[in-house]
Amino acid sequence: MNDRDDLTRTLSRELADRAHEMDGSLLHLADVQGKARSIRRRRTATAVAGVAAAAALIVPTVSLATHTNGKPEPGPATNTPSPTQTVTDDGSQPKPGVLDVSDLPTGSAPAFDYLQDGKLQFHDGGSGEVNTTYSPSHFVALDDGSRVWQTISGQGDAYIEIQDADGTFHEPVPAYVGLKANREHNTAGWVRPDGQVMVWSGRATEPRPLGDPVPGKHDIRIAAILSQDCTDFCTVYVNGPADGAKIWQPYEVTDDGTTPYTDGGLVTVDDVAGGMTVGKTEVTDFGSCSDLFGGGEFQGFSTCKAQFDSFSPDGATLLGYPPYFDGLGSTSISMWTVTGDKLFERSGTVKHQAAVTNAVWEDDTHVIAAIYQENTWSLVRIGTDGSMEYAVPPVEAADVDNPFILPTGGAPSAG
Repeated sequence: MNDRDDLTRTLSRELADRAHEMDGSLLHLADVQGKARSIRRRRTATAVAGVAAAAALIVPTVSLATHTNGKPEPGPATNTPSPTQTVTDDGSQPKPGVLDVSDLPTGSAPAFDYLQDGKLQFHDGGSGEVNTTYSPSHFVALDDGSRVWQTISGQGDAYIEIQDADGTFHEPVPAYVGLKANREHNTAGWVRPDGQVMVWSGRATEPRPLGDPVPGKHDIRIAAILSQDCTDFCTVYVNGPADGAKIWQPYEVTDDGTTPYTDGGLVTVDDVAGGMTVGKTEVTDFGSCSDLFGGGEFQGFSTCKAQFDSFSPDGATLLGYPPYFDGLGSTSISMWTVTGDKLFERSGTVKHQAAVTNAVWEDDTHVIAAIYQENTWSLVRIGTDGSMEYAVPPVEAADVDNPFILPTGGAPSAG
């Protein structure tokens, strides 16, 4: 058996596997590109910017939240939704492998607060008005009941607006697009336009600078915060523009300074969990390759079949999207174990054209995803077994008018 025979057999097996994954014709790269050019959109989502960057520019007009009677609401509860049932053949689920959210059973509401049509919807019922200076595009909820908002002005400039636990505001400050919380949800981080990383713990009075400014004059994005508490010492990962052949250069930012991050040959860092790091080793016009690595006996794995968004709260599962997508959002969604086993993948077909614009972990085994399909938006709970149900049933809206904003990093109870 020569190398050519091995390659032919591998390609044949891959094509056969793809053909049998689902009923219907998959939306391949050419289909996605053609569809994307026909969709009205404000920007193209690249493999590096990802779904979150696309969602950042689809912003309803809303402002800061207070619960009933103008009183600050309590912090998010720690309740966990009822588990999604395993996929069956009773007609309540689309065929295995198909991403079709047109007719799903309805489950419990999301176990975290979220925005819909300009109002903050509380996980325990009811809604609140929002009073930020500018229009929110992202927000993080911290464990003490405070929030940090990324907002966009009418001129398209990005800001950070801090809401204390008692409902008071700090003045808006300019920032790059990008907002993260650590896994413990006691610290938020962002990057100022001068490249300075800023962190804020909910119990602090003011945010503080971390490390030295990240080099570069544009598009510096915070990737992850790896610290149990940033009050005394903090580690933040940032993706900045690179000179030369690489598009991006990751940086590790700590109280000791800012240095290029070179472990694993990553061109971007996408998430961290304990001793594990996941990021991209290659990004081209045709796709990307991702690598997960750790330490000791854990060797991690590499794949060019998915780009990974985030670890589950328990660090056991990875949320994945296709290695390349263009247009409104991702036409498939998948979950993988940290040892490289794909738990499931659901993809759009020519008949069922769904787009996932954002998804965040609700608990260890479920994400909540904002999905557009057939002139409607819905929030869909997706389990690690691939099962799906509505967390919020479909509402009519244009493809560029996503009515939902999900909390970046999920709820404090999921961190």
